[in-house]
Amino acid sequence: TKSYNSSNEAYEIRGYNGFMQAFSPITNSDIRQQRIAIDGGGPCLWQLNSIKVSFKIADNNPLVQGKKGFATNYIFDFDDYGFSDGYGTGRAIMASGNLELKTDFFPMVIINQMFNQTSIEMFGGDTNYDRWSRRYKLQDTQKIVIEPILHSQKEVLLQGDEERGIGMMITYPNGSIEHVRKIKPDYEKLLSMK
Repeated sequence: TKSYNSSNEAYEIRGYNGFMQAFSPITNSDIRQQRIAIDGGGPCLWQLNSIKVSFKIADNNPLVQGKKGFATNYIFDFDDYGFSDGYGTGRAIMASGNLELKTDFFPMVIINQMFNQTSIEMFGGDTNYDRWSRRYKLQDTQKIVIEPILHSQKEVLLQGDEERGIGMMITYPNGSIEHVRKIKPDYEKLLSMK
């Protein structure tokens, strides 16, 4: 579509048409896959801008019982017009060719006393750091393989630090406790416990 600026000059507004597609299981395997066209052609000559891949611990899993589950996301941009960074994926990393992504995740339970709510998500590193970003700006990519490894027995607990009245208290799977001002656990420490 077109719009006009204050000088009455026309400029093009790129369209957005999002949709969801579930992954299909491969027979006799724990692998899921989905084929997605990047260049659709047709009369509108559409092209794929971005893909957001989301997954979370199933609601019927005992880890989630009594907690609100949040999804973990990866974003793959094929163009400059993509998703915002409001999905906790971090800054885009430039990549070309096929991608094979293997990430260790830990169940992270967050107790929010103010709202009397407990939530759970899969923590795979603080995405504010590029090395743990889960957002990619792709070029010449035909295949993306994501292998999430969930260490379900290695739960990390975050809650307000009532003892100090400020910051967070983080309890790691080995029972060690940190009193910190940050809101993310130490991923390197978690990796040493897997």
